[in-house]
Parts: sequence; C-alpha cells; structure tokens
Amino acid sequence: MAQLESGKPHSLKEIFCGENDKIIVPDLQRDYCWGDHIPSNSTETLVSSFMDSLLKLDRSRDITMGLIYGYYDKELTPNHLQLCDGQQRLTTLFLILGVLNRKAGDDRYKDILISNFELEEDDKEPHLLYGIRESSLYFLSDLTIYYFLNSNLSLSDLDKQPWFLNSYNNDPTIISIKCAIETIEAKLASNDDNEKPDIYSFGDFLIERLKFLFYDMNNRLNGEETFVVINTTGEPLTANQNLKPLIIKENESYTREEQTENGQAIIHTTAEDWETMETWFWQKRHRNDSDTSTEGMLAFFHCVRILENDTEEGWHKHMETENDDFPLTIPMERIWEWFYSYKRLYELNYKRLTTPNIRYPESRKHYTQKDLYALLPSMEYCRKYPDATEQEIQRIYHLFSNMSRYRDTNRSSQKESLRVPAFRAYRLIRETECRDVLSLLGNQDFNVEEERQKMIFIQRNSPTPELRMEIEELFAKAESFPIYKGRIATLVSWSEDSLDRLRYLYGKIKEWWIDCDNQNRVRQALLANKTPGYPAARTNSNRTLCTDEEWSQLFERQGEHIVKLLDEGNLDTIIEKYKDPTSPYFPLINDISYLNFAQKQNIRILPQEVIELMEKKTGSGNYIIFHKCEVFRKNTINSDNWTGLNVWPDRDGNVTYFYTQSIKYNLTLDMRIDWNGYRIIAHLDREPAKKSLDTTILKEQGFIQEKGIWEYLGRREFQENKGVITNELTSQKRLKPPYSRDRLYKA
Repeated sequence: MAQLESGKPHSLKEIFCGENDKIIVPDLQRDYCWGDHIPSNSTETLVSSFMDSLLKLDRSRDITMGLIYGYYDKELTPNHLQLCDGQQRLTTLFLILGVLNRKAGDDRYKDILISNFELEEDDKEPHLLYGIRESSLYFLSDLTIYYFLNSNLSLSDLDKQPWFLNSYNNDPTIISIKCAIETIEAKLASNDDNEKPDIYSFGDFLIERLKFLFYDMNNRLNGEETFVVINTTGEPLTANQNLKPLIIKENESYTREEQTENGQAIIHTTAEDWETMETWFWQKRHRNDSDTSTEGMLAFFHCVRILENDTEEGWHKHMETENDDFPLTIPMERIWEWFYSYKRLYELNYKRLTTPNIRYPESRKHYTQKDLYALLPSMEYCRKYPDATEQEIQRIYHLFSNMSRYRDTNRSSQKESLRVPAFRAYRLIRETECRDVLSLLGNQDFNVEEERQKMIFIQRNSPTPELRMEIEELFAKAESFPIYKGRIATLVSWSEDSLDRLRYLYGKIKEWWIDCDNQNRVRQALLANKTPGYPAARTNSNRTLCTDEEWSQLFERQGEHIVKLLDEGNLDTIIEKYKDPTSPYFPLINDISYLNFAQKQNIRILPQEVIELMEKKTGSGNYIIFHKCEVFRKNTINSDNWTGLNVWPDRDGNVTYFYTQSIKYNLTLDMRIDWNGYRIIAHLDREPAKKSLDTTILKEQGFIQEKGIWEYLGRREFQENKGVITNELTSQKRLKPPYSRDRLYKA
C-alpha cells in the first residue's frame, strides 16, 4: 500500500504495512506522553484508561477510533506519512501490538511492527518512526528489534543492554514509552482469568477491526465534503471531528510559545493544541461505552461560540442548541484562551464553599441555561484575570452558581425579547476593575439584594483573611441547607452585623432544622409557642406546617418571633411547658406521631376548630381529624358496610360535617358540628340508586323526624358529653348505639 486514501477508513493492518511505508512523527510534534501519570490521579495513566476501553470493545464489528491527519511529501518520501495528528493513539497501539507479539511468541504481529525488507536488508526501521529527536528515533527501532521481537528480555533489563544509550534516560518520549509498556503488560497479565484477553483474538481485533479515518492535509480536492463521509459502520463523523481539520486549516500560521521549567521555549501548532484539548477532554470523559472526548468538547465549543459575542442579541442567538455550527472566524488563539480558562474552572474543587464541581453534560451536547449562568461569567473572569488565585475563582463561581439556584436563568422564549440573564451576569464580570468579588458592590447593575447583603456583612466583619474565609464558609453551608436553597437574607439580617451572632444563629438553625431530623419537634415548638402566622396559609382553608421549601417564607414573615424562639434555646423545654388542652393543636403538640404521619405537612382548618391533617398532598387521601382533643382517622369506621369517615365545611364557614355512607342502602349519617354542639342526622335521599331503608329502623334507634329531617335525640353539648362523638357515632370496628348494628345491616 503506497499511500492512505484521504476520506476513507483504514485499519492498523493497512496503516502499518508495506516494505518501505513509514508513519513519521515529525520534529514539530510534541513528545509521547500517554505513559505519564495523570496529574489529578497519580496512579492512573492515559494508557491505562485507553487499555480498559479497548478491552471492553465489541470485537465482532468494526470500530472507528476517529481521525488521523497528515501529508505525503510526494517528491522526497512519497510513501512516508508525515503525521500531523493522532500521534498518541497510534503510538500507544503500536506499543500494544509490540507487547502482544512478545506474548504470542510466534511473531504473529511482526509485520505490523517492521517489514521483512527493513529487518533483513535495510536499516531496521520500524513502521513507526519518531523524528522528534534522534534518541527517540533510535530507541523505538532498538525496542522493536530487541524487545518486541525477543520474548526473552524483560522490561526491567532494558537499561542494562549495550544498545541502551545513556541519552535514553533523559528523553521524555522514551521514559513515557517505558511506563506505557509496563502498564500494557500489567493489563494483559491480569490476575483475574476472566479479564485476561485471548492474545490472538485481541490482537487480530486491533489490527483488522479498529479503523481510522484519514485526512490528507495537502489534499484540498474534496474540501469540506471529506468530513461528512460515512465510515464502514454507517456512523457519521462527530461534530468536533468535522470541525478539527477546518480549524487546523484556518489557523495554519498559529503558534503558541510555552516556557518549560528549565526555561526552554516550546512552540505549539494548532494541531498540537487541539490534540491537547482532545486529550484533556478524554481524561475527563464520562466512563461509559463510548469513551470519547466528544461530549465534553461539544459542550465547551458551545460555550466559546456564545462568549465570542459582544451583545445580548448575539448571546440570544448562539444559545440555540439546534444548530452547532461553529464560526471558523474565531481564531485558535481565542479558542485556546477560553480552553485554558475552562480548564482552570473545571479542575478546581469547590467543596470549601459547598458548590458542586463543574462537570460537562452527560448524554447531551450542551449545558443548561442554569449551568451557563454560572459557567460563562466565570470563564470570562478566568480569561480576564489569568493570575487570579484558586480562592478568588472559587468565590466568583460560587456567587453565580448560588444565584442560579433561586433566580430565573432562562433567556426569553421569544426571539424578539432580548433578555439573557447569563449575558448580564457575564457583563458584570466584564466591567469589573478588581479581582475581588466584593468589587461588584460598586456596580449599580449588581442589584441582587440577597447577595449584596452578604457581601456587605463580609466587608464589615472580616479584618483578616481567616475571618473572611470563616464567614464565607458559614454562608455557603447555610445556603446549602434545604430550607434556604441559596437564599439566606433572613439569617444575615438576624445576625445584625455581628459575627458572634451569626455563629450562634447558624448553629441553632443547623441544630433545629438540619441535624437529627428535628423538624417535627420544631413544628411542635412553634405550635406550643402560638407563633403568629403558623400554620402558614396556602389557601383560604388550607394551611401548611412548612416543608423545606416553605420555611424561608415563614422566616421572612415572622422573623421576630422565630428569632425569639431561637434565643429561648431548647426545644424540649418549649414543648414540655405547654399545658393548654383547649387548643385545637394540643394532640399534635402532645404526640409527635401525628406530625410524623403528615408527610407533606398539609393541614386544613375547618369551622368549629376542626383540624384535618393530611398524610400526603390532598384530603382525598389518608387523613386524621382532630376536634376537642378527640381523634378521628379516616378509617375510624372500619367496615365493609360503610364508606369511612369524611369531613367537609359548609359554605358559610360556620358548620363542619362528619359523615359516612352506607355501601348497601340509600343512607347517609351526618354529624353536624356548630356553635351549640352537634346533632346527628340521617339522610335517605342522597343516593337513590341504592336500596331504600325501612324508616322504622331509624325510629327504633332513637331518630325522630321533624320537617322531613331524621334527627337523633336532639342536640348534645360537648362540655357535658365528653367523648360522646366517638362513642355515639363511630368505633374502630362498627357503628355502635344509638345505631343497632344488626338491625341496620339486616334491613
């Protein structure tokens, strides 16, 4: 095979082949580095992750590994591919095949490593040549001949061989290759037999089924059409694979100088910086079956195309997620600048301020608008202040991340309305003149009172960096409480510009609302204390004992009373000193099991101090009714013959009705509770479809008929008949006298 065909998929068997065909890594490329330890994880290398991915691939089908880029010098070395991109992957695969050849023991993969012509008649150059420096070039040749084709030599003995030059010990490529081989051999010699790949199966899969799409950098005949080719599996190239060669071509003159620790200048090209980005996103990828950098890169490019607009109108347009077209007018210099900023943000740990670390979206190409509200202004901050400390960056990202929890971060749905909250957040940073987040106080457009309060408190109470950090951490922890969800203005105002007061109140709120599942005890204390506005109104009759989402509203309305309660200090004392059995809430204060029953904290206040405590969201579910310290559950009438106990108020708000219906007969029993007591009434006309009841049965049970109404024994006074409601109307099993169970059932 003389040359790889541009725009076509090629296997490793086709790439590493031919008597005089070579893949050359030119001297403009960077060193091989996949064998180096990942900085964030000293125990892992990119080779380790790459091997894990390869071992998990389906070997029954072709797998496309992405694109490689290069060109042929048609005059000097027409069969030598000068590799512009794909160096790290191809080098790693070459090393894997070398180790597999050793393990096979029969030179099964020798022709992939080196041609017979080179081995027997020429300079013993393998198919892969490193032109970065002479030591790398010679080493790879020696490694192939003396190690990959010689199963008797151990890796630890390499540096003892006569061909191993002293200069090899100082070559970063060689050092990384040795580490990579060590990792590869360890993966292939796993102690778990189930993880040991069959050498032939794995090796044959690599050389025949792994495919790379080749793009000839000197071949412009196909133009952009090359990058919409469909590979042999029928899968189109990904968006970033399409974009890569276009960006490289548009930025042919781009170079970036980097100083090493020893002061040496390294010049990077577009292809090298792109590969650096790809490698980084691959390191940070979601560990799933795809194992690619695509998701992360697309999410990043979406951020870049937004940030490269100076107007709110531009942001509104480029936040569209339907179209991923990336403007080729954005120079590589800016792309790299944004990448460096993004990388700084991504790699920081925000746990000090209880903010979730940044992660690019899983299984989708874009960040949400909520994500962008925090991310984009922070990227601008890192770009604008490249010398900002980690602590300063954490503060900025935490600020916008916290605001995104309680503010509307969605852009206007109508294209005609140019409201993009993320742009306005970005503009605040663009206009800052100081790295300190507190400088936002001087910007009149920063009008979020919630955050201004906190900043003013920090400004007034942090004469030292240590105190500032303490306040920031207290604020951040409080913001993370479910009862606040980022909004702690009440806590700040209650603290009255005193750090000691802040410490105390934070501790009490944490003790009462967060630790040890105390919230029902807090509810009991608020009821016992007769806190105004509690239970809090939802509608005219519906009240709430407060869920996590509702506490902050109560704090805003009844702050004075809440603070007073907090200052009293002890929940048990507040509850135990309560001795008022006349209160309609007495059962709830006296027995916490009732509050434990109310999962959604829904309560209904009915006329005559009747309280309906609902288990979940509405009264149509399970509930408990309280009246005059008597307790009625929905299933109080536990019989197949009756519908259970129901409750409803009249329209005037003066009367509450308890009622139950016969399953068999056209009979409804009402207990009407009014200011004078209660009366029990039987209705025979509410469900005419059911069987009629013989009225003599009602007479025998003590009912009298007046004006068409059947009423039992007249009125009863609550004070004179303690417990009469329970005893006369219902029981846990069946109706008791005055209703004859047998007569009613048999009628």
